[in-house]
Amino acid sequence: MTDCTDSCDLAELCSRRHWSIYWLIIAASVLVVFGRILTAGLHLGTDAETPFYSANDRSRWATIRSLGDEGRYEIDYVIEDRKRINWNTIDKVQHVGTDGELHFYSSKPTLLPTLISYIYRGIKLVTDWELETETSTLARLILMLVNGVPWLLYLWLLGKILETVEINDWARYFIVAVAGFGTFLSTFAVTLNNHLPAAVCVAATLYCLVRIVNYQDRSWRMFALAGLTAAFAAANELPALSFLVAVSVVCAFKSPSQFLIGFLPAAALVVAGFFGTNYLAHNEWRPPYAYRSDGPVVATVSGDFTDTLNDGRLPPEFVEQLNDRNLTAPRVSAANWPFTDDPAGQIRWRVSDLERNVCTILGNESNNDFQIRAWNNWYDYEGTYWTSDKKSDVDLGQPDSTLYLFHILFGHHGIFSLTPIWLLSLAGMIVLLFRPQLKLRWLAFGALSISIVVIAFYAFKVPGHDRNYGGFTSGFRWAFWLAPLWLISMAPIADWLGKTRSGRAVCLLLLVLSGLSAWYSASNPWVHPWLYEIWDLTGLPK
Repeated sequence: MTDCTDSCDLAELCSRRHWSIYWLIIAASVLVVFGRILTAGLHLGTDAETPFYSANDRSRWATIRSLGDEGRYEIDYVIEDRKRINWNTIDKVQHVGTDGELHFYSSKPTLLPTLISYIYRGIKLVTDWELETETSTLARLILMLVNGVPWLLYLWLLGKILETVEINDWARYFIVAVAGFGTFLSTFAVTLNNHLPAAVCVAATLYCLVRIVNYQDRSWRMFALAGLTAAFAAANELPALSFLVAVSVVCAFKSPSQFLIGFLPAAALVVAGFFGTNYLAHNEWRPPYAYRSDGPVVATVSGDFTDTLNDGRLPPEFVEQLNDRNLTAPRVSAANWPFTDDPAGQIRWRVSDLERNVCTILGNESNNDFQIRAWNNWYDYEGTYWTSDKKSDVDLGQPDSTLYLFHILFGHHGIFSLTPIWLLSLAGMIVLLFRPQLKLRWLAFGALSISIVVIAFYAFKVPGHDRNYGGFTSGFRWAFWLAPLWLISMAPIADWLGKTRSGRAVCLLLLVLSGLSAWYSASNPWVHPWLYEIWDLTGLPK
């Protein structure tokens, strides 16, 4: 069989041959994903049959149901529904709504659930089905539309990009097979999540960049699509802001005019949707993640008030400082919010009034100075998971940033230990920097830089209590959106290894090992990785 790198005259014939194999791989992967979606939740047993796997996806589903049925973001009545299945979630916040009453809301960004709620409304309009009664049927149908169809698009886009890279045929088919079966993205296709939409958007943006950079496509539509998809990737994955910035720089450099008339308006549309839906939900521009710490200092009071506060009473001196809060029956209770850097000996109390939290009082055992801070913590409410003793070990966080970095890369949640196929990508990024004939030096530089920034952000910038590897989940999910960058980056190494029998054997072995990790949790992505379970038995630091 003639390889398609041998002659440019065979380009069209080669492309047809490539796609005949691509579509076989894509069809197999898509059928598996759709089959898993159709049977989602059945492993839980007939009494608990539900395609909701964790608090993470229930949080989004609760918003979708509330918006689709009631047209509001408050999820109080949804999470209280325990008639057939559990809708409750730990990924929620509580604050005063526009009606002046306390309500629960999903802590997840609002744009994606808002968009999916319109899909739910459309289906309900046609079928008259509601999530309350037809939970499993509706949820699976929605998952096929928001996960299954984008999964097909994702693999198709990767095939389109690979058609622009001069590598041997075996390497092309191998990379598509890795995309379809060897990463955790296929694992998460069975659950409602933000990682798959982000990865699809990154793949779409890469396709646009290949057209813009390598083929000099200067149409405003291509720039608009790049802006729309790059911004939506960032709307789903906060660290993808680095990707959005990088794409913005490339597009602005290639064509300032098309950047202004195409890229910027499309990106601005997503930004407006992100903050606009957040404001509709919370009456605030900042997302809930910004509201889990103490607010600004209201006043400082000196005196011996520890015993009074411990007795649940608010001294008159404090009431005087809070006279603008219109207190009726203030109550004081001990507060133990773990996500703060309180110094040793710091004591804190929560002041509430008429079912609303008013402020936090901070005291110190070594002196009699008490600091009153405005209430700013939406995650601290009665019964919150985050202060309970029921938290899983992984949610306690890893205070050692160096150990955390090790586990991200090579440990129990390791990118390279769970999916060693990415070792080819790392090598490929380095090779592409010195192999200009493939015309992907820009991608290698961007992929390597963004990957370092993202991993360093989670290892060194995120506080210790938030270093939890993504929670109770099958991999380091916060890096899943980088998969398209890593897949294309492995092209030169797959090309080199694919030329020999031993090289192909190495590639296939890495694919099998990576696929086993991905399929270990295929029935439920919200479980610990197999390596974490083994690590737990060794007693080694986690």
